[in-house]
Amino acid sequence: MRNSPRVPLENRISYRCLSVASRITRHLAPRWKSEFGLTVTSWRVMAVIGRYEPLSAMQVAERTSTDAFFVGRAIDKLVEQGYLKKGVDPDDRRRLRLSLTATGRKVHRQVEDMINLVEADLLAGIPADHLSTFFATISLLESRAGRLGGCDP
Repeated sequence: MRNSPRVPLENRISYRCLSVASRITRHLAPRWKSEFGLTVTSWRVMAVIGRYEPLSAMQVAERTSTDAFFVGRAIDKLVEQGYLKKGVDPDDRRRLRLSLTATGRKVHRQVEDMINLVEADLLAGIPADHLSTFFATISLLESRAGRLGGCDP
């Protein structure tokens, strides 16, 4: 292992990104729970399926970086709530394809709207060139980080 410079906690990428994400989630999660019965994990599962459906449970676990056990529990709960439906993958009948129901799509839109309002408020007043650089940098970091664990998002 090569010698790397010591990076103070407040300058670590993982710490800073997790701090922002955690604060947004802590702010919104009580509403998701009270209005839609969603936990943080079930929302992550729903968000990924809503964006990339249809997906298998394994694909959801990979895209959320969440343990398959917790993804499976969230999927079962989302199906029970009427937000998700399971179908058979025509290419591999042993695998399930997960997609949102009509109710799930409606809830997905509502939660996305909540998140968009909070993020718009956070980004308000930041110059466009700063935002452009920020999002380009985040994209590069995601790509490079995906190679760390051998899995691309």
